[in-house]
Amino acid sequence: MSNVRSLVQPQPGAPVVLLASSRSDGNTFTLARMVLPEEAAPLVDLGALNISYYSYSHANATDDFIPLVEKLLGAPTWVLATPLYWYSMSAQAKTFLDRLSDLLAFRKSLGQRLCGRSLAVLCTGTDPQLPSSFEQPFELTSKYLGMAYVGTFYAQFEERSLVEPSIIGAAQALGRALLEEASNPSIERTFQRPLRALWPAAHVERWAPAK
Repeated sequence: MSNVRSLVQPQPGAPVVLLASSRSDGNTFTLARMVLPEEAAPLVDLGALNISYYSYSHANATDDFIPLVEKLLGAPTWVLATPLYWYSMSAQAKTFLDRLSDLLAFRKSLGQRLCGRSLAVLCTGTDPQLPSSFEQPFELTSKYLGMAYVGTFYAQFEERSLVEPSIIGAAQALGRALLEEASNPSIERTFQRPLRALWPAAHVERWAPAK
């Protein structure tokens, strides 16, 4: 087992970033830290942990997944950062979502604590926009688990640089909004307010969830 228990414990009211990429220092990491800098939110590199595929017999019950979830439950908002691989999420992101099934079976007490938490998605790629089907797994999974799906922020990169420098400001605005929503108990964390009410209208098309 990796040393998952030594991961930084999320501060009460602060979000946590889950990096789901084959590169620990690539474009997806860059976007994640544009949105939520190190001092604002801890980052967990899923690729550095021992999290295996879902097993109907729960043969992998002793890997890093359950200890990780126990840590994540201290954060009200989970920010899953994935590159766009073949028109969909990365294998690391899909494996993480698949393993949430463990929380509906032999670790139901943990699964019940997912209700009321929020899930936001960050995505990077070279295409001008995301496929129309990209968000559906996150949206439906969140709904099934009683989590609030915030939406997806997509940033187009060209090799190792952003195509549009203006996206940096938009990413920072998103981070401020996530921190406000996560830390202010007086704000409903169901994120039902339109995203265009939270972030500049000029960039809404880049992260507003499909209607």
